[in-house]
Amino acid sequence: MDISTEETLSGPCRGLRVVEFATMVSGPFAGQMLADLGAEVTKAEPITGDPLRGVKPGHNGLSAGFALFNRNKRSIGIDLKSPEGKALARELALSSDVLIENFRPDVMTRLGLDYDSLREENPRLIYVSISGFGVDGPYSARPAYDHVIQAMSGTMPGMGSEAQPVPVRNSIVDKVTSITATNAVLAALVFRERNGGQGQKVSLSLLDSYAAFMLPDLMVNDFFQAPGVERDRSINTYHPIQTSDGHVMGHIHTNPQFEGLCRLFGREDLLNDPRFADIGSRRSNYEAMWQEVKTNAKSMATAVVVEEAEKHNVPIGRINDLTEFFDDPQVKHNQTFFDFDDPDVGTIRQLKYPIRFEKCPATYRRRAPKLGEDTRRILESVGRSDEEISAAFEKKVVA
Repeated sequence: MDISTEETLSGPCRGLRVVEFATMVSGPFAGQMLADLGAEVTKAEPITGDPLRGVKPGHNGLSAGFALFNRNKRSIGIDLKSPEGKALARELALSSDVLIENFRPDVMTRLGLDYDSLREENPRLIYVSISGFGVDGPYSARPAYDHVIQAMSGTMPGMGSEAQPVPVRNSIVDKVTSITATNAVLAALVFRERNGGQGQKVSLSLLDSYAAFMLPDLMVNDFFQAPGVERDRSINTYHPIQTSDGHVMGHIHTNPQFEGLCRLFGREDLLNDPRFADIGSRRSNYEAMWQEVKTNAKSMATAVVVEEAEKHNVPIGRINDLTEFFDDPQVKHNQTFFDFDDPDVGTIRQLKYPIRFEKCPATYRRRAPKLGEDTRRILESVGRSDEEISAAFEKKVVA
């Protein structure tokens, strides 16, 4: 990702104005992706700040957890319970191309910031509403977090077992939903461009987004609904293999890959084993296949296994911890992450936006903002005088 300033800003979304009324991860991560792509994103926070700001570790007034989902944005704290705060929030919405919110379905209506109350004055507005379960239905009023959606999605027994269901220990639901929301914004922008500047409301839920992402390869036995259709048994294809100094993991599918695996671990005798004669046989005996090579693998160093795997064209990689990942030659070559020296909080590490654009590269302009760091500048941009700005701070309408 290019290091850029506002003056040298590029990106396919340059010139797009986004206001974000969203907290935690679903929503804010979408705002960050749009900001990486060049959009001007204003994060409108409660006076007390996004709750994610309170998550440790923190340094010099900034939480790492918050910062990893909110870079390239400007922050303004607004008291949305006050009439003045509601009016200011409405003004920001009416001057934006995109609004992102992840409150419960009735909250924005009570604040006077629902789509129906904004679209007449801003018909170009793309209004993205993220909910836990949907805008209506029996669960629409329930609070939803990543863990809750994982529990309900039907995926945890597949990650572990019926007796011991296992979650993905990561905020995967929130991040998948944000990626889905970003896709929705870009699609709605294309529609707006092709249809006379028409904005629209876009609604998505954590439940639907996660199901669409996680379920396809888990529901193969539920695809054909006709009676008597053959069902496939569940096969564990994930087998970490211990080496003399670590672990590796691979995936063997084709016949040439299997032949390479046998030569890699000195088990050419397996080439004539009927259990592994073809793709179907190997799939039925996948665990046994890896069991056969485990003993020889334990006598080999990880680096040797990886080097020999490359020679034999076998898809195997070392199992890294984060330190090893950051030190990986391909990761460094790709610049998958970068370190940035910030004058307020010191050196910080960021992940690069993962797509390379030939003509309009994504950019890194600034770390995530401290609460209200840009309030004065944002108020100036909507025409507030110095006296009005001072009064807003004194009345605690803004922070």
